[in-house]
Amino acid sequence: MAWPVRQKLVGLLAVGSAINYADRVNISVAAPTMMVALGWDEARFGVIFSAFLLGYGILQIPGGIFADRWGAKSVIAWACVGFSLFTALTPLGGLAFGLMLAIRFCVGLFESVTFPAYASLNSRWIPRAEFSRAQTRSLSGVYIGQTLSYPITTWLVVTFSWHAAFYFNAALGVLWLIVWLWYATNTPAEHPKMTAEELHHIEAGLTPRSATPPSFLSILKQPPVLFLSLAYLCLVYGLWMIVFWMPTYMVKGRGFSMQSMGWIGMIPTFASFAGLICGGILSDTLLRSGFSSRFARAQGPALCIAAAVPFLIAAALVPWAGVSIACLTLYLFLANAAGGGFWSIPRELSPNQVGVISGVMNCAGNFAGILGPLSAGFLVSSSDGNWALPLLAASGVALLAFLVLYFLVIPDPLEEETPMPQTMPQPVPSSTH
Repeated sequence: MAWPVRQKLVGLLAVGSAINYADRVNISVAAPTMMVALGWDEARFGVIFSAFLLGYGILQIPGGIFADRWGAKSVIAWACVGFSLFTALTPLGGLAFGLMLAIRFCVGLFESVTFPAYASLNSRWIPRAEFSRAQTRSLSGVYIGQTLSYPITTWLVVTFSWHAAFYFNAALGVLWLIVWLWYATNTPAEHPKMTAEELHHIEAGLTPRSATPPSFLSILKQPPVLFLSLAYLCLVYGLWMIVFWMPTYMVKGRGFSMQSMGWIGMIPTFASFAGLICGGILSDTLLRSGFSSRFARAQGPALCIAAAVPFLIAAALVPWAGVSIACLTLYLFLANAAGGGFWSIPRELSPNQVGVISGVMNCAGNFAGILGPLSAGFLVSSSDGNWALPLLAASGVALLAFLVLYFLVIPDPLEEETPMPQTMPQPVPSSTH
């Protein structure tokens, strides 16, 4: 039995997110070698990682606006063109520190529009009861890309040079772009392979769109959006820190070799992938089982964060390298399980403005992500290599994410929205004289 078109599209998005993430984390895997080759220390690489995140925060909201208003297909395509180009140019950054900052900033700039556009596209393609699973599957490629980047980038660096890793990833982006332009459409009705049965199933499950959706400025003032963004900000502070610094942490903080880091580093990354997928399934299952949207989309995922925090504390404090990686693995599984809630709440708040709200949330989260890698680099450099400090800081901030998401985020429809009438108004009978 052939897969539905919507599931094939979600699969294509997952492959795209894998390439997207490989382009951002390959520099983390190559960092120990680049530090030696370029003579740059952890503090400098913390600035480089944060330059990417500074660019990554800038176009999150405009990307969501463009996708909501004019369609996500072209937004995603142009993003792929940009981040593939600047990934290919990354080796030139070795000529000067400022040039490296500018190039990695531009990689982040083009990648920033991608995931809000994914959310906007899925809101037009995926029924509400399937939305959390579709969102987490679309984004699950971030961990597939990260998982594969460890051994592949390590092999490319060891066998050829650190430059080769960036050329390889850029070529993958070009290949994906060709397939995307051929297959994707903005809406199900436009797709040439769409059957009448699947189209009816999709349209029957879509949330009615509002006749008067809230404006962008109104969205920025809505407490649910602000609290959602704050909770996400607190969660990804530590996740970004781990994404960028785990390879160096394993080599310099826990004594793994480059080769063993490349393979063992796949384990916690795969746990992140599994957690994200399981979180999407859990959130949709809770919703279909009759739980409130608040519990299914906010409070349940918040409990996953609360369960994750003790494992991050343990990862920082245990003396055994293997046990530390095992604790990080459990932390990443549970913390990423909360993603099913975070990425489905924008649709609960406003079906018209999924891209915009997702952009606001992701923008807030990734500005915090600037502080994560940056603070980790300076904490380690200023404490003679004490890697426990950044992990303990991330634990405290993650606990705040749990408190905000559980107690303050209420995913009810935003104010100033009026559902569009489902039937045409009946004519007023004319009076007779």
